[in-house]
Amino acid sequence: MGLHHRFFGGNHRGSPTSVLRSQIVSITSTVGVLVAAISNPGHRSGKATKVRALLAGGLVLGIGAAFTLAAWTDNEWVFGQSDNGGGPGTKTYHMEQNTWTGAAGIDAWSDQGSKDGGALTFAVNADKLVPGATVYAPMQLRAAAGSEALTATLAEGVQSAPADAVTNSTALYGALTYEAKKLVGKASCNAAGFAGAGTTLVAASSALTASSAVAIDLPAGADATTAGSGVDVCFAITLPAGAASSLQGLKTVPLWRFTSTVGS
Repeated sequence: MGLHHRFFGGNHRGSPTSVLRSQIVSITSTVGVLVAAISNPGHRSGKATKVRALLAGGLVLGIGAAFTLAAWTDNEWVFGQSDNGGGPGTKTYHMEQNTWTGAAGIDAWSDQGSKDGGALTFAVNADKLVPGATVYAPMQLRAAAGSEALTATLAEGVQSAPADAVTNSTALYGALTYEAKKLVGKASCNAAGFAGAGTTLVAASSALTASSAVAIDLPAGADATTAGSGVDVCFAITLPAGAASSLQGLKTVPLWRFTSTVGS
């Protein structure tokens, strides 16, 4: 062990051959001391002391080499926990609509994620518009059971497809205007209550294609099995006073999309 340590731990310079020669001389000197100590008992006292010192030195060097080469390793691992909300994961973000199409006009909540979704229930005579007339339709949005709170907007208005000349007239769709408000309940979504209630989403006399950036905040339910409270929205659709007589006898199917987005 002493030889190993001296060979690799020294600071010798020169060629490998000269280093090796130096080590051989050192070893030879050590062996000479050992032999002299054994063959001259009379001088054993002084020599023995040197031998013990050399042996002790070699032992210490050997132990030093062993500790230099050995490795003690201790590892610690951590993980991103998910069972108690402390690690990576996602929540649920989902809304529902109610267009009051239940029996006797009660609420009927559903998820309508594609076009031609829930049908708005307009006031009587909605299909008998005359120039200057307005009809109203209430609806609601809410965060579904298990969903986090949401912020929705009225993202776009489009005409249903396919269009045709009579039952889904593009001409009539282009002529109609609308206004939309939030926080106008079903009981106030009419000519008497609409004007002084709620917050405007889409201004009066807007084209049916108009959208809104006004936030509609949908609170979360009290627990994972309870939906959030419904937030009222009211549509008011008007056939302008100057509408052309060529629009008589026509129908159209407007669509609106509400959206809520989380993340980027």
